[in-house]
Amino acid sequence: MRRFFILFLSLFFLPFSSHAQQQKLVKILVTSPHIGTDNHRPVADVLAGCMIRELNRKGSLEIIDREKSEEYLKNTKRPEWVNTRELAVEVGKAMGADVVIYSSLGKNYDTFVYSIAFIEVEKNLIQRIVQNSFPESASPQLIGRRVKDDMIKFMQYIPLPSELADPGSIVRMDTINPDELPNTAEIELPKMDSHGIVEQLFMYYRVFPGELEYRKLEMESMATQLPMDLDKNDEELVKTFTRLENIGKFALRYNFQAYLIQDCSTRALNVLIANKIPVLFSLDGQNICMMDGYTGLRSDGACYFKTNYNDAFESLSLTHRELMTMLIVLPKPGKKGGISKEYLSAAIARYHNDWDKTPTLVEVSHGFLDIMTSGMEN
Repeated sequence: MRRFFILFLSLFFLPFSSHAQQQKLVKILVTSPHIGTDNHRPVADVLAGCMIRELNRKGSLEIIDREKSEEYLKNTKRPEWVNTRELAVEVGKAMGADVVIYSSLGKNYDTFVYSIAFIEVEKNLIQRIVQNSFPESASPQLIGRRVKDDMIKFMQYIPLPSELADPGSIVRMDTINPDELPNTAEIELPKMDSHGIVEQLFMYYRVFPGELEYRKLEMESMATQLPMDLDKNDEELVKTFTRLENIGKFALRYNFQAYLIQDCSTRALNVLIANKIPVLFSLDGQNICMMDGYTGLRSDGACYFKTNYNDAFESLSLTHRELMTMLIVLPKPGKKGGISKEYLSAAIARYHNDWDKTPTLVEVSHGFLDIMTSGMEN
């Protein structure tokens, strides 16, 4: 009987042990900073040490000894630092790193200037480059504070262990009953970074196109030409549509769904937000923002909406023109946050707008001018 009991316990705990062993920590290598003269080596060591300290504070990471990367480079007859993307990927693969953080340090008169780059090894993708400086007389404590601020910008790009272990895992679709909406709903968006609202949206879904791609999007948006025969009254509206369409097309490159909403209603917005889907629109006709929450939903559909800039406004204050320019971007079913088009279409269609028209999803690939013309007929 005792043997049977011991065998039962062994079988019971075996799957847990096996699962625990499969958990993978994200491996990060901080390489030695590139320097122009050996006189800067002590300062470079402080710089690298501060970066490693901040990563250790985050926890749940495996920090690879940078001495190993130095030894690898010395054995291949090269300096001990990393200063290019190609070399970062090479050393990262040799060290088994998921992420490499490499840097350079120089001096401009009495000021040290430095840059730090974060690159995902497998994707060969630079997520962010930051530049900063400190005076020649700076104490290690001051350097540490500067580096701490820089590393905060990197932390959100570090992959989750689950993303490394099984990035294609199927996730159950989790949706809200559109007939039983909660009184209050809010989406927890990450803080906005240097590339604005699109990057904030992508970070929310944990998709990181990289520094270069965001710069391309910004250049494409600046170069977009509007139709020459625009009515001046519609120019503002077309600009908003164009910007939303550019965002939607950019999202399609990364396997997202992207839809403009024709004949949108405020209750349809409640449905989307309750399902954790931010809604992009223009509140002032100039800037694009995201609707990320509502509160005080009444039986007649009135509520207060909130944007990612923490602006709050009454649902009744939304104008017809603002309701015409709505965009949603979300992962496809099977990905975290993904919801089927069939559910979304049926859910928002339950709530007609003030002109008794049914909210409809329109794929971004369709012409936005047709949507605008249809909306202006109301």
